[in-house]
Amino acid sequence: MERPHWKRLRSTYLIDSTYLKIRRDEIELPDGTVLPDYYIREARGFAIVIARTAAKRFLAIEQYRYASDDVGLEFVAGSLERDEEPLHCARRELREETGYEAPTWRLLGEFRPDPVRSTSTAYLFFADGAFRAGEPELEPTEQIEAVELVLEELLAAVRERRMHAGPSLSAFAIGMAHGIF
Repeated sequence: MERPHWKRLRSTYLIDSTYLKIRRDEIELPDGTVLPDYYIREARGFAIVIARTAAKRFLAIEQYRYASDDVGLEFVAGSLERDEEPLHCARRELREETGYEAPTWRLLGEFRPDPVRSTSTAYLFFADGAFRAGEPELEPTEQIEAVELVLEELLAAVRERRMHAGPSLSAFAIGMAHGIF
């Protein structure tokens, strides 16, 4: 399909903070229709990590999420800092959230978690040979417990909806396509 041309007529920032920007665009569609209120969330990209130990156990985190008020199983992930390379972010987040490091890293791909309303891109990495290098260095808003799971336990977490965050499920599907699981 050829990319249609949507013309931005006007943009107004409704929220403009360090970590979140929400803008309202007025856009004109190719057929001339004008939409006065098209909302976009500008967000930094983030890295997500599928980590596997030498014993072939997968590293995940149990994490409390305030917005949904629940605890779920997720892969390690975190936002890129300004001008940070995705691989650097992935390594940093693995170390900060779990205390683990890994000698072997591979980019599995990129995906858009919400292309309808967000500019964010997720960078998915596979970290092989992960090992405990120290203690996690959690931020005050992070209530996280790292867990090692054999493949059957990880599959059960997906089936039983204990892993229910969209980026982790997308990472799982991409990992499957690459033969990681």
